[in-house]
Amino acid sequence: MKKKTWIDLDEKYKIKSIKQVVYDYEDQVFYIMANRYQDKLGFFCIVFHEENPDDFHFLIKLKNKLDIADANIFVLRNNNKMYKELVLSYKTIYLNMYNITILDIHNPNSKEENAVFRHESF
Repeated sequence: MKKKTWIDLDEKYKIKSIKQVVYDYEDQVFYIMANRYQDKLGFFCIVFHEENPDDFHFLIKLKNKLDIADANIFVLRNNNKMYKELVLSYKTIYLNMYNITILDIHNPNSKEENAVFRHESF
């Protein structure tokens, strides 16, 4: 908004079916959860800095051919114990599988998927 430019996230990142967008004020980054990447169904999570949306990377790129719903993203912090985690949850449609993935995001410049926990239940 400062530069008065508009970006079509679907077109820029080749994603569709955006399920959730969350802004982290500490690191000044956006997290996007989407259900399609390059017209392939799956579970995809992208992070990019608010000042430079061209510098983005995928935290998760899972092509599973499943539709998702009830998606949520939370940034979990504990300054006393010095940790910061990204909690991603969603339900797969028709299968009724509930999924929770927790990623360590204490280093916002890391391009590695640092999965701390993954849970899947029926």
